[in-house]
Amino acid sequence: LLFILVAIITLSVFSAIYIGYNQVRIARANDILDENNKLQTEITHLSAQVDSIMHKMKQMEEWEDKVRDDKNFKKVNKEIREMGVGGIPVYDSTFVDLGKDFCDEYNNLQKNLITLNAKLDFNYESHEELTKKLDLQELLYRSTPSIYPTFGRISDPYGWRKHPVTGKRSYHNGLDLSNKTGTPIYATADGVVAKTGKKKLLGRYIQISHKFGYTTKYGHLNKILVKKGDKVHRGQIIAEMGNTGRSTGPHLHYEVLRYNKNRNPYYYLNKTKNDIVVK
Repeated sequence: LLFILVAIITLSVFSAIYIGYNQVRIARANDILDENNKLQTEITHLSAQVDSIMHKMKQMEEWEDKVRDDKNFKKVNKEIREMGVGGIPVYDSTFVDLGKDFCDEYNNLQKNLITLNAKLDFNYESHEELTKKLDLQELLYRSTPSIYPTFGRISDPYGWRKHPVTGKRSYHNGLDLSNKTGTPIYATADGVVAKTGKKKLLGRYIQISHKFGYTTKYGHLNKILVKKGDKVHRGQIIAEMGNTGRSTGPHLHYEVLRYNKNRNPYYYLNKTKNDIVVK
C-alpha cells in the first residue's frame, strides 16, 4: 500500500510538472504566434510603403524627363537609369518556418528596398546634375545679350552698307536703332561696365563685359548713367539715346561681340531662356 501511495504521489507530481511545463510552452507558442502575426502585418505595411515610394520615385523621374524636354536638355537613357538596379536575386530563408507566402513577401520586400536604394542614389545624382544645368542656363541667359537695347526702329542693319555720312561702302559692325533724344537705353544682359567715354566717331559710349565671352557696346549716347566698374543687370537703364559723334540723327549704335569677334545683334534680340542651349 505504501508503494502504491508513493507511486501515486510521484505520478501526480510529475503529471503536475508536465502539465505546467506544457502550459508554459503553449503560452509561449501563443506569444510567438501573436508576434508572427504582428511581424506579417508590419511586413505587409512596409511593403505598401515601399510601393508608394517607388510610385513617387517614378513620378519624379517623369517630372525630370519633362523638365529636360522643356529645357532642351539631354534626356536620361531609360536603360542607364535602370542599370545596377537588377542583379542575381538572393533568397533569404530566415523566415522559411513561417510559411512560403510570408517568406516570399519578406524576400520581395528586401528586393524592393535594394531597388529603391539604387534608384535613390542614381536619381539624386541625376537631379543634382539637372539643378546645375538649370543654374547654368539661368546664368547663361542672364549673361547673354537677349533683349532690345532700346525702343525704336532699326534704321541700319548689321553688315555691308552704304555709309550714311561718307556715302562709301563700309561694313557696319552693329545695329542702329532710331528714336528721339533721351529715349532710355537698357543693358541687354548682366555684366560689369568696362569702359565709358567719348570717341570722335562713336560719340559718348558704354562698353559692358558679360560672362561667357560676351561684350556689348552702346554708342552716340546723349547721357551716360553708369560708370566704369558698375555692375549692371539685364533691363537696367544705363544711358539716354543721343546724337553725339558722327551721326545723322538721334539713334543708338549697338554692338554684340563674343570673344572679341563681332556678331549680328539682330539674332540676339528677344531671346527666351529656352533658346539658351545647355548641353
